[in-house]
Amino acid sequence: MEVRQSWARIADSGATSGAYMEIGNNDTVSITLVGASTPDAGAAEVHETMQQDGTAHMMPRPALRIPAGDVVEMAPGGLHVMLVDVRRALTVGDSVRISLRFSDSTNVVVVVPVRTP
Repeated sequence: MEVRQSWARIADSGATSGAYMEIGNNDTVSITLVGASTPDAGAAEVHETMQQDGTAHMMPRPALRIPAGDVVEMAPGGLHVMLVDVRRALTVGDSVRISLRFSDSTNVVVVVPVRTP
C-alpha cells in the first residue's frame, strides 16, 4: 500500500475535520480498507459524500475496496476520513497521525499535514 498527497482540514478543538489522500494498491490482489484510527480525534471514520435530491449527505463506508494496481482518491466532496471530535485545534502546519487498517491485517500509519483547501 502506498499513501500519498495526504492533507487534513483546519478545525477547532472539539470540531469535525476531514482528511484526504490517495491510496495506491501496488499488489496483484485487491485489498479493502476496513477502518481508521487516530490519537488526535475521538473517532476516525471513512465516509463518502453523496448527492441525493440535490443535498449532500455523508455516508459511512465500513469497507472500501482498492483494486489491484489501482489508486483510490479521497478528496473533498467524495471519499474522506472524517475526524470526529478533534482533541486539539488543527492549524496550518500541524499534522495528524492516522492509522489505516486493511483487510489483510496491515496497518499503515500516515502523518497527514494540516492545511487550508
